Amino acid sequence: MTSLVVLGAADGAVPTYQRAAKLGYRTICVDIQPGAPGVPFADEYLHISTRAPEQVAAALAGRTDIVGVLAPASDIALPSQRWLARHWDLPDPISEQAVLASADKSVFREVCERLGFPVYGAVAGTVGSGLREAALGLRFPTLVKPVDSTGSRGVVPCGEPGGLTAAIRAAIEHSPSGRVVVEEHVTGEHLTVEAVVSSGRVLFHAVSARTLTAPPYFITAEQLLPADLPPEVDRRLVTMLDKLCAELGYVSGPLNLDVVLAPDGQLYFVEMGARTGGNGLAELIETMCGVDTLSATIALAVGDRVVLAPRPPRPVMLRVIAADRPGTLAAVHGIRQVTALPEVVDLRLFAQPGDHVRPYTQAAHKVGYVVLSAATASRLRAAAAVVDRTLRVELAGP
Repeated sequence: MTSLVVLGAADGAVPTYQRAAKLGYRTICVDIQPGAPGVPFADEYLHISTRAPEQVAAALAGRTDIVGVLAPASDIALPSQRWLARHWDLPDPISEQAVLASADKSVFREVCERLGFPVYGAVAGTVGSGLREAALGLRFPTLVKPVDSTGSRGVVPCGEPGGLTAAIRAAIEHSPSGRVVVEEHVTGEHLTVEAVVSSGRVLFHAVSARTLTAPPYFITAEQLLPADLPPEVDRRLVTMLDKLCAELGYVSGPLNLDVVLAPDGQLYFVEMGARTGGNGLAELIETMCGVDTLSATIALAVGDRVVLAPRPPRPVMLRVIAADRPGTLAAVHGIRQVTALPEVVDLRLFAQPGDHVRPYTQAAHKVGYVVLSAATASRLRAAAAVVDRTLRVELAGP
């Protein structure tokens, strides 16, 4: 049997393990956390950091069954994915430029500037490098972000210049490289783009409208597909994606971006990852239009040809289930009633009674999520309201 090496086992990676198994692949999980949600879904587990490709290669030396390597929903594992794909001579390793743009927000911004895309004010650097002084020239409010973190870790809003020093210090604690970027806050509709790239062009793309949590965390609380983009904006988006892939030398694989559609119709690319997105995006897309982006990603990773045939879209939504404070999970009430709703496609929990849970300040802190689908957007919203009234997270204590 052939095997896939999967770098990372966070909740966003679980669907990849499940889909690989359905396709007949064995999976080898690499994660430094033995208790990570994806570990039980793998056939084999390596207790190794996803940042240590040489150790992974040494642990799997002599294996002839490995046909692909993936880094689902994880930017930090992309350098290792590239290293291992080249080490094992696998098809179409991710380009170095795509890795850098995915792993460093300031590099991605430079790429967007070179391409002439709309950009907003931003400066990047380290403490003591003149970063604060340069950031004083930006339009406030701003967001201070580690250049190389994921899941909204370390994102700090800064409403006025007087808060810059504290915001930079707080954000830099979450940066492995010790660098942050200070960005002007862009107002508009927050979107997530999930695409499949083949032969250097966008073969398929889907756009979701995101609802974010309130400041200071700005984490996705809801995804709604399809986003109601004007046709001209959607065509412009695809043109920009194709130009981005050409600039990065990105030939094949998944592509995930955070984008803001400004009130004037401009599209601002905020962040990218040359990998699949988390937060149930793959399941949402398959429910919406029948396109299996995970199977497509696996096929491209092993060098197979991909043909996608989307059907007319059906409204779908994901709502995050989260605790409002830290504590021990006692129960999630209302599951039976919610799963009985005809609009509910799936309900996933990533914490069990007795687990310690934290408030939803990072994407990894979710208790679970609900996926819904309906014939119309109004019916979808009505079902989501029932879910909100019915589900309740009970904590036993701190």
